[in-house]
Amino acid sequence: MATGIALCRHPLTQFGYERLAGRVNMRLLCHPEKSLASVTTGGVAPERVTVYEDYDVNSLVEYDAARLVEDEGCAGVIALSEVDIMRAASLRERYGVPGLRPATARLFRDKAAMKDRLADAGVSVPRYRTVETGLDLLSAARDFGFPFVVKPRLGGGSVGTRVVRDETELRALLAGGLQPSFYTPAHMEAEEFVDGELFHVDGLVLDGKVFLQTVSRYRSDILEFGAPLSTAMIDPDSGRAVELRGFTGRVLDVLGLLGGGAHSYFHCEVFVTSRGPVLCEVAARPGGLGIVDQVDAYFGVSTFDLLLDATFGTAPDGPAPEGSGVTGWVGIPKSFDPALVRSCVPEPHRALERVHRRSAGARQISSVDLDGFLVVRGGTADELESLLSEAVSRIALEVAR
Repeated sequence: MATGIALCRHPLTQFGYERLAGRVNMRLLCHPEKSLASVTTGGVAPERVTVYEDYDVNSLVEYDAARLVEDEGCAGVIALSEVDIMRAASLRERYGVPGLRPATARLFRDKAAMKDRLADAGVSVPRYRTVETGLDLLSAARDFGFPFVVKPRLGGGSVGTRVVRDETELRALLAGGLQPSFYTPAHMEAEEFVDGELFHVDGLVLDGKVFLQTVSRYRSDILEFGAPLSTAMIDPDSGRAVELRGFTGRVLDVLGLLGGGAHSYFHCEVFVTSRGPVLCEVAARPGGLGIVDQVDAYFGVSTFDLLLDATFGTAPDGPAPEGSGVTGWVGIPKSFDPALVRSCVPEPHRALERVHRRSAGARQISSVDLDGFLVVRGGTADELESLLSEAVSRIALEVAR
């Protein structure tokens, strides 16, 4: 039986491997909390699951994965988190395993390299500069003016991202030092603040082609941690949806995800401005929180099962299934009773609820650091907007109490 390796910073309660039972002998290398391996091993025998403390920076993860490949061989490597994209790509290249390679993976991880490549190809991106010292931030303030954005080049989940609105906020940032953030040292980028509405395009690339995708709008500021967070699909037949699918396809093509036979999720964030679409950033991984389940609910499939089949077997021959209605989701704030969120949406419109963990008064530290989410289905984009507006308003009142 073939061996597969999964680098698991993703929750096994959501991304399980039961589908591969009897076909692929999986080995899971897991984050102790994010994987929820203490709750379930995702259909994999416990003796084939290894948990690593300090997973994000623990180099034993890739070392042990390499030894497993040498001892057992490897038919495929699964990686769904930012921190694992380069690890997996390096393993594939070293041992000749099919899939994304480091040269392409780096363009999806390093925001400066990403923007360099896209700008050279004529794709609209924010003006930006790399940041290593306080002098670089002084130059950013002079070049872009206030406000401007500072973020880790290799970050994710909005961790370490902040909008610097004036000289006072810039001085406060500098006084704290450019400290390590997420998985990286003081290795940042600054970019102009883009005044536009933020959309996200999410989907699955199989055999180097976009197999399915949805276009959605962030209904709240993803940097306002603690505020009720929600997103909603827009009408898939609208001119805006067509425009953003085309823009995203161009981004994926320029960065090398299309045409090479790779299998991967993608999550592309795009500002819509008066001058047209402008890339925020793009990742070769699934979107966080409710995005995967939102896409799955719309198409009536498991995109993760499709990815597993393509990685360890055969990609589907036919076209993607037709979607039904439109879907969105609303987040369950930390330490918030999921039943209260559930009560905010009429039962016929609740597509799926997922609670990853319950926390006792913990502070939200990233845009994806919530206790769960509720996927909502509407017959039309207008109906979905109405449902989510009502839910968010009621949740905000409860949070304020």
